[in-house]
Amino acid sequence: MQSALFNIISDEEDQFPIIETHLSFEPFLKYLKRRYNDELLIRRDFLTHVLHDFDSALAAHGPVHNDNIFKFEQELQLIHATLNPLLSDYEDNYWAIGFPLGKTICYGTNKFYTLLKQYKCENQLDVVDCSDAFNDKMEMLYSFILERLYGIKSSKHFEIIHSFTDDTSGLEKYYRINIDHTFVEVQVIGELPFFDRSKVIDGFSKTLNFEIIKSLIPLEMIRMEGFSILSVTDITEQQALENIKSIIIKGIDEKDSYEHVITALKTLSGNSEIDFSLLPFFNLNDQVVFDFKERKTSALLDLIKENNTSQQRIQALLDQFIQNPQILVFDGKEDIADKTISFFWDRLKDLGIQSYALIPIAHNKEIVGIIEVFTRTDAILEDQILARIFRASTLLAQLLKDEIVEFQTQINEVIKEKFTSLQSAVQWKFNKEAWEYLQRIEQDKPKPVIGDIKFEQVYPLYGAVDIRNSTVERNRAAFQDMIVHLELLENVLIQLKSLNNIVILDEMIFNCRRWHQELNEELMDIIQIQLNDFFNQHVTEVLTYFKENSEQAHGIISEYERAIHPVHGIVFKNRNVLERSIQIINSGISGYLELFDKELQNSYPCYFEKFRSDGVEYDIYIGQSIAPDKKFNEIYLKNIRLWQLTSMAAIAKITHSLLDQMEKQLFTTQLIFVNATLIDITFRTDEHRFDVEGAYNIRYQIIKKRIDKVTIKGTNDRLTQPGKIAVVYFTKREEKEYIGYIQYLQKNGTLLDDMEELELEELQGVKGLQALRVGIQLN
Repeated sequence: MQSALFNIISDEEDQFPIIETHLSFEPFLKYLKRRYNDELLIRRDFLTHVLHDFDSALAAHGPVHNDNIFKFEQELQLIHATLNPLLSDYEDNYWAIGFPLGKTICYGTNKFYTLLKQYKCENQLDVVDCSDAFNDKMEMLYSFILERLYGIKSSKHFEIIHSFTDDTSGLEKYYRINIDHTFVEVQVIGELPFFDRSKVIDGFSKTLNFEIIKSLIPLEMIRMEGFSILSVTDITEQQALENIKSIIIKGIDEKDSYEHVITALKTLSGNSEIDFSLLPFFNLNDQVVFDFKERKTSALLDLIKENNTSQQRIQALLDQFIQNPQILVFDGKEDIADKTISFFWDRLKDLGIQSYALIPIAHNKEIVGIIEVFTRTDAILEDQILARIFRASTLLAQLLKDEIVEFQTQINEVIKEKFTSLQSAVQWKFNKEAWEYLQRIEQDKPKPVIGDIKFEQVYPLYGAVDIRNSTVERNRAAFQDMIVHLELLENVLIQLKSLNNIVILDEMIFNCRRWHQELNEELMDIIQIQLNDFFNQHVTEVLTYFKENSEQAHGIISEYERAIHPVHGIVFKNRNVLERSIQIINSGISGYLELFDKELQNSYPCYFEKFRSDGVEYDIYIGQSIAPDKKFNEIYLKNIRLWQLTSMAAIAKITHSLLDQMEKQLFTTQLIFVNATLIDITFRTDEHRFDVEGAYNIRYQIIKKRIDKVTIKGTNDRLTQPGKIAVVYFTKREEKEYIGYIQYLQKNGTLLDDMEELELEELQGVKGLQALRVGIQLN
């Protein structure tokens, strides 16, 4: 034991509420005098000795205070002896006597003082790192005052927990400080305030309204006298588990949550040289897969990556582990009979692993993942360390299960976004229909027919960004490649003929020259089918014969096969150049349309569907039936029409800016069709997409399919032109609306001042089409 003044809490306002306190033995002595008559004779003798000793000391030194506290060391020892069991090992505990509220200690066990000095070299320990902690201390103080003065107890549980970084391990240590105020008296300076309890105590939650209480009882009118007893408990293990629990509650999306879990496990183990890895078993097509991107500390994943370990052997180990889950511990001291496990351990040692444990984690009796515990030093994985880690297994199981659920959700979201037509704007109706379908299912009866998903009276918007002359460019590229292919093949056949002059080679050489003469760029669609049949059947058959029967032919044929490789071969050069250029355009358009869709959904929920070909087409449907919970107004329709026009100009600028990246420069045309009337759409379960319904509505689909090649009336000129937007419509109302949009975009520099009002040639079954065409400011 030792006596020394040590300020463990600063007097600064942001550390602890400022209140008048005085060290005194009086509350303690009053307590002893009350207990005196209730004690056994032997205890009375002891209490008589204690009281007499205090009377003598106070008479000799006067009331205790900061300057004479050290003269009362014997009396402080008696306080400890009175309050602790006689046979307890007092030096094994963190125990101390302090001023009221425990801000400053004056006497305690050596272990208590060592703890304070170990983690803070100064004579003061800051215990607050946020304003919330200060508020908690204020509420804790007022709870004590209310209990002493008014008999009101708070329903809130208060704790003071401190964390320190251990100098040896570098890990966090956690301690709970309990402050016993039994021997502290609360005194009021002036008159004790009266207040209505119903106003400061919530009737439902029974919580105290501390803001009101602070205004009624300012701390300036409170004085505390006596001493507090402080005891400290090491709760590092419990707090490490609480930290993991907190991460689970916050969710797995919390930034750096994985690193926080690993830190908590290191704290739980008490050894910074022990490494950990948590691996959830993500199930993909009945195979376990791992997230290599996130799990950077995993020895198992390092093994797979760095040693190029056979995936089959690892999968065999995992299958064995899942079927017979058990804790596997390797330390190199014993031979391993199982060859699969032995192979695994040998590869781990190649990575510098000295000891390793693999612990299965189960959630509701299902293995959801593993935790790796390993060291690269001579630190030993002792049984008690593994036992502490295993105590966290229930929490880790929930964490891994949450990750598995999140993984499956992400997969489903990608599938929904990238591979199906179902979107969030219409998901509610599918959910409703699915639920009604499940309610109609009866056991031992045929499953009911699922209802149609229909949205009535919606406004359709159609847009198309097309690559100008894409068919012509495809035919030209195919024509150029076919010429190269035929010339190459003819040369190969001539070389083979020099090795073996069989008659069939003469016939094939003749066919090569005939095809060369008959090739026509404009008829490539028809000719390609016949030519491909010639290459894939007749040519392949002859070349196979020569490969099997002539070693000299191998080099000739190998060079030809390299030339006809669909990705790298010279025979596909022009077509691949074209495809890469088209891909650049489509990627740019699709990327922009995804952003465009997000903007639309923020305004009013709508259904957005795009189709990729040589360019991109898209449909938008908007109306009250899409979002029945949100009042529809035509302002949303006008807003989306202006957005569509603006987006077409932006897309044209994007595709124009990509010209320098294209090996084959391609230009795009932009087309909008304005349908004046509402239509109905129905989800077609056979095609998993929406389509229009009814004879009149189908007319809308027919127009969409035909207007891309429509010409201006009285000419052969196509309506759609590179660098321009064409808006097709029927009525003067739509014309007036879009002229207003165009004038607005001309004024802000998006469109050129060259708008044309055009009448279009009649399409089959469609009359009265008109159009506006305007140039785009591309630079």
